[in-house]
Amino acid sequence: MQPVERQAALARRWLSKARTDLVLATVVLERDREGLEGWAAAFHAQQAAEKALKAVLVAVGKDPPRIHNLRALVAILPSDLKLSASADDLASLTQFASATRYLVDSSGGAEDATWDEAESAVVVAASVLSEVRAYLGIDG
Repeated sequence: MQPVERQAALARRWLSKARTDLVLATVVLERDREGLEGWAAAFHAQQAAEKALKAVLVAVGKDPPRIHNLRALVAILPSDLKLSASADDLASLTQFASATRYLVDSSGGAEDATWDEAESAVVVAASVLSEVRAYLGIDG
């Protein structure tokens, strides 16, 4: 397999994982709010966006850095990729990468994502994934 073909195949794998994360986030939101917490949807939404952005980097021959900061990832993407997500949207999503996994004293730390925040996170992640797929010319 040629290097370009390997990059494209790896980018598709990143996108497949991103899609799975988005599906998981959506499934949480489709369930009754009782007994479920928004943090799970918010976490998977962040992961979907992160993996989609890393797919672009792989597709253009760059090794994706091991970071979760979506704004930092966007800063190293090709300049012709235009995302509709604002810097604030990306910053909001970024917080769910770690804040959802670690418990902190709520008097001074971050709270878990609310249901409304989780819903917004899923919308932003879906937009990022859709725009990345279009940019890379991948249907579905």
